[in-house]
Amino acid sequence: MARLAREFTAFVLREPHTALRHSDALLLDDQHYVQIFSPRHDLDIYPLCLDVHTRLRAFLTRYAEDRPLLGDSIENWLYPLAAMSAYTLTRLRQPSPRDLLNIDTGHLSDDLMFRMTGTLEQSFKSVLRRNKAGGVDRIARTSDFTTRIRQAVVSQSRYHIEG
Repeated sequence: MARLAREFTAFVLREPHTALRHSDALLLDDQHYVQIFSPRHDLDIYPLCLDVHTRLRAFLTRYAEDRPLLGDSIENWLYPLAAMSAYTLTRLRQPSPRDLLNIDTGHLSDDLMFRMTGTLEQSFKSVLRRNKAGGVDRIARTSDFTTRIRQAVVSQSRYHIEG
């Protein structure tokens, strides 16, 4: 349940900082539980979250074999990439859960994930240059960084998806 709550928070709510920052117990407390496991959500959104995260995790594992990831944890990359995927795959600035249900996860190709990972790495490096004491683990847990990556994806036309 905690894993699904994190994946839902990162992908559907597009709050990777919340998914990273909160403990399992806090993510499953009443306030978050109702937001994540609401009867208002179409049940198909949950397997979609799992599919996106499975694809991203497999990609990041392969990616990290050739290029070391900044920071201590693949999660610092996984959850921001999930949020970036929501914007990229819907081509919307504020995708709703219904918008996400209309995406084709087949468009989440290695090439697209590679480009998104490059944008994420540039964002991490940019913040690290100005904030040496922060570290990737701290940076990834801030709402400011979530805003930064959202802006980076929304402003880039290079995320064209062939359909």
